[in-house]
Amino acid sequence: MTGDDRLTPSGSLAIDYESEYQKPNFRTGSWRLSVEEQSPPLAPFLHPTLLHALTAAANLDEPVGVTVLGEREVDKPVKLTYRELYESARHVAAGLAALGVGMGDRVMLVLPTSDEFLITFFAVQMLGAIPAPAYPPSGFRIEAGIDRLAHIARHSGTKVVVTFRLIESLMGELANHSQDLVRVTTLEGVDRSKRLETVALVEPDSPAFIQYTSGSTGDPKGVLLTHRNLVTNIQAMGQALAIRSGDVIVGWCPLYHDMGLIGTFLSAVYWRVPLVLLSPMAFLTKPRRWLRAMSDYKGTISPAPNFGYALAVRRVKPEDREGLDLSSWRVALNGAEPVTMATVDAFTETYGPSGFRRESVFPVYGLAESSLAVTFPAPGLAVREVHVDRLELAGGRAKYLAKGDPRAVSFVCLGRAVPGHVVRVIDDQGDDVVPEHVGHVIVQGDSVMQGYFRNPEATTAAIVDGWLHTGDLGFVHEGELYVTGRAKDLVIVHGKNYYAEDIERFAERVAGARQGACVALGIYDEKLEKDRIVLIAESKLESEEERLALAQRISEAVTEGVGLPVDEVVIIPPGSLPKTSSGKRQRRRTKEVYLRGELVQRRDGKFSVGLVYVRSTGGFLRMTTRRLLERLRAR
Repeated sequence: MTGDDRLTPSGSLAIDYESEYQKPNFRTGSWRLSVEEQSPPLAPFLHPTLLHALTAAANLDEPVGVTVLGEREVDKPVKLTYRELYESARHVAAGLAALGVGMGDRVMLVLPTSDEFLITFFAVQMLGAIPAPAYPPSGFRIEAGIDRLAHIARHSGTKVVVTFRLIESLMGELANHSQDLVRVTTLEGVDRSKRLETVALVEPDSPAFIQYTSGSTGDPKGVLLTHRNLVTNIQAMGQALAIRSGDVIVGWCPLYHDMGLIGTFLSAVYWRVPLVLLSPMAFLTKPRRWLRAMSDYKGTISPAPNFGYALAVRRVKPEDREGLDLSSWRVALNGAEPVTMATVDAFTETYGPSGFRRESVFPVYGLAESSLAVTFPAPGLAVREVHVDRLELAGGRAKYLAKGDPRAVSFVCLGRAVPGHVVRVIDDQGDDVVPEHVGHVIVQGDSVMQGYFRNPEATTAAIVDGWLHTGDLGFVHEGELYVTGRAKDLVIVHGKNYYAEDIERFAERVAGARQGACVALGIYDEKLEKDRIVLIAESKLESEEERLALAQRISEAVTEGVGLPVDEVVIIPPGSLPKTSSGKRQRRRTKEVYLRGELVQRRDGKFSVGLVYVRSTGGFLRMTTRRLLERLRAR
């Protein structure tokens, strides 16, 4: 690579790309600060933008890069050094430019975990365009997946969609909903014979990509993140983790979500460390592959939601654990959903004989609107948990009880604000609550989004006086944060607040109810003028008699555990609950379909999928017409 290939803009953006790793100046003692106080300062950034980070990684002398494991175990891994990633992105960028992609255009990436995704993501940025990653439709709900993509295409003003051959013929449907979409292509359809001559000069405050939220509390919103947002968050995470040159990141989380895209791929590029990727489907079908990758590649850092660790306990057989060496795993990030001590205990007990250390468990808190990370614990500390009286919690106060007390609900400590950020817990009037009292969690720092793309009303509601209102509730104990749940998911009965997750936890303990597939709803009955509690539960039980008996057992379990009578229990077939692309329960949407009497969702039949293909053909014709009109106007 010649000196001309280096991204070294003039002024404050200039950076000396050393091949030697630059270690952050991280002081563990500064974690003694209160959660409400200023967190440790950020060390100087290694790179001002993601394109600078990629170029620095490409300039390394050693062949560091990404290994993408195949969808099947028998498939040969794809290995891509950061230099090869950089060069491939330059060629793809030239091809996309020939298709009309330019500065500021939105390009939707509907690609699986693959080298194609990694290359295309940076190729789009090299043109000054804005990637909008989205998950491919699959399974039995193709129509729902297409509808979500159509929403993103329309909302973002997507000009070009880059996808893969298996679903390319479906993507024309998006053009029926978006007037801006002019082309759907695969990388095979992009001319890569030429190399982009000039990489766009991006500033720290230039848009980096649009991250669409999972939609757990409504329609997906487009979180607009700048390069400054991202490098700030990645720098803060690496500093808090005391990341080092010998680290190896292993990940299976989707690349269209923050934990996968920012927490694995972009973090590895920024810190110039090796990355090993496998797809979410590869993990879900064979969770042992995650553990095997950690062992084979000596992984040191890996993130996953709580259910991922639970699945690795339930679905990995003892014979598949033989020969695993997890002694190199120093940071096992657990986030994106509530962390349970039961899962922590089960995972450490199961994989302790394989060298996994309990102090490696790393519960974290964050959200897309703050790029990714908000609070981290100190590395190497044991996971801490508190047990509070659920009735006192309903009144907004954390009163501590002994472990095992039947009145208690437990919460895991999520640490303090990551370096360079501030976290506060406030009441409804905006004043700081006293410790041990529940309030609204808000965060301030340069990781916070610029706003929701094309949604000024939602932006104004979320960012108030420079503070991001996360929508989460929590309390502070000994200077550290404990999150109790989403404000929108509170079940309010007679003026008291009950947490949907607590109610659902007791329901899912009943044999016959599916784990992670129960939803508690609070519904006001105008005729009776009273609050009603409705519990929706998925179950494989088929006979009416068995389902009625299960409903009764669930009602009794919730009443006994939470002290809250359930007015109605509805048993539905597996796969009926509305969920996000990351598997989170959509309580708001569940409530909507329940009230409409449309709770049981049908799987897409051959006829409905066929209609998607027909409409898609019409969409491709529309795109062809739009391109012709563009050419005529350009003459």
